Amino acid sequence: MKKIVNLTKIIIILSLNCEATEFFIGLEQSYKKIKNITYINGVKEHHKKSLNISSLKIGGIFGSKEGGDRYELNYALNEENIVSKLNTIDVSIHYNLTLPSIINSKNTLPYFRLGGSYSRVSEKNKNSAENPKYDAYGYIIGIGSYYILNKYLELSIGVDYNHKKWNNIKLYQNTITVKAKEDIEKAYIGINYLF
Repeated sequence: MKKIVNLTKIIIILSLNCEATEFFIGLEQSYKKIKNITYINGVKEHHKKSLNISSLKIGGIFGSKEGGDRYELNYALNEENIVSKLNTIDVSIHYNLTLPSIINSKNTLPYFRLGGSYSRVSEKNKNSAENPKYDAYGYIIGIGSYYILNKYLELSIGVDYNHKKWNNIKLYQNTITVKAKEDIEKAYIGINYLF
């Protein structure tokens, strides 16, 4: 619950400091294919996994609903519990450059996406004296489209590529160094409510 409250505070601050003419909230369901490359003391390891993630979105529209560019703050609601006793926060910010002239349709609005991502993994073990936290930063590019259903509802569908690099992790009294990076392919569908 604390995460949702903090997310709401960030949204309010962003909303007050931008010149958006319309705002929206939404839910998104995505399927991610993740390729992880990890170096443990210089030895390379490959890991692959697939995840279904639900996310909460909030954002603003610059211009009209039918053709304005969008920004979104996306917060993953599920925890990516790859290893037990780990807690994950996954947040991304997108700027969707809409391209209304590509398809001459009142109900379809394609876009090109640029964004940034932040992830944090932390241990939940209350018995441990140390509760390490590991952070990752990355960039996002993608394409998609909005489909206007009515005055207040729209669908969004698209694909993204996200590259993340994790900070170096020191384990076992600094005897082991872990370096990791991830390449994420994401397909998603969402629904937005426009105010």
